[in-house]
Amino acid sequence: MKKVILLLSLAFAFCANAQSTDSTAICQGLFTVSADVQVRFSPGNLQYQPSTNLWRFATEQTETIVWQSNFAKYHYKGWIDLFGWGTGMNPTNFSLRNQDYSFVDWGSFCGLPTNGGKRWRVLSMDEWTYLLSKRPNARRLYAIAYINKQYGLILLPDNWKCPKGVWVKPGPKEDQANWYTLEQWAKLQAAGAVFLPAEGKRVGTELQGSASCCHYWTSTASTKKNDQALYLLLNAFVPSGQTADKHYGFSVRLVQEM
Repeated sequence: MKKVILLLSLAFAFCANAQSTDSTAICQGLFTVSADVQVRFSPGNLQYQPSTNLWRFATEQTETIVWQSNFAKYHYKGWIDLFGWGTGMNPTNFSLRNQDYSFVDWGSFCGLPTNGGKRWRVLSMDEWTYLLSKRPNARRLYAIAYINKQYGLILLPDNWKCPKGVWVKPGPKEDQANWYTLEQWAKLQAAGAVFLPAEGKRVGTELQGSASCCHYWTSTASTKKNDQALYLLLNAFVPSGQTADKHYGFSVRLVQEM
């Protein structure tokens, strides 16, 4: 009983201290993620500063933090953006023990501003699957891209209309990868496009594969292995759902239901 009270006290303390340095900006494109749900994406990946207990979104969709400090504990003054599964209450959990991770949606604890009171949350694996393969014209509404040499996955909104002076070659093939300057990307972004930058993964305090792979957590636990959860992987130019140990540090992108 004492342990439960202590955990609740810590949770309330975390909520009280959580702040945001971010504005209410949100990506404007609408994306269907199930038969009756549309979402908008946050303006960038989720980031956390241990020394101040602050959460924020990356200031640009292309932004990643390429170095994960070995000292990213409560006193660390930099920002981190690769998190173990569901570490909303404990963002600096670098334990290699999967049993030390249970899902708490980051949107429940990040304290970031909302639009119209709509909460932030993480997509489930079923929602990612619907977005990439089941919504109308789904396979023509994502593309592989390099934006100012930053590799990642572009998601196009349901009612996509390509702006003049720029192009998008959809699909997962390497020879169809799109190359954009920041100025070209600005036009796509203004039309509602979303970019998921590749940052690799963190294992303990070691960063792996930073330039070659996207890893984005879902809210879905594995039904086959208690120590694993599902994530969205972009590897070899093909997005797919995969399972991984809960202690891996992956990127997090939040959404709001419309």
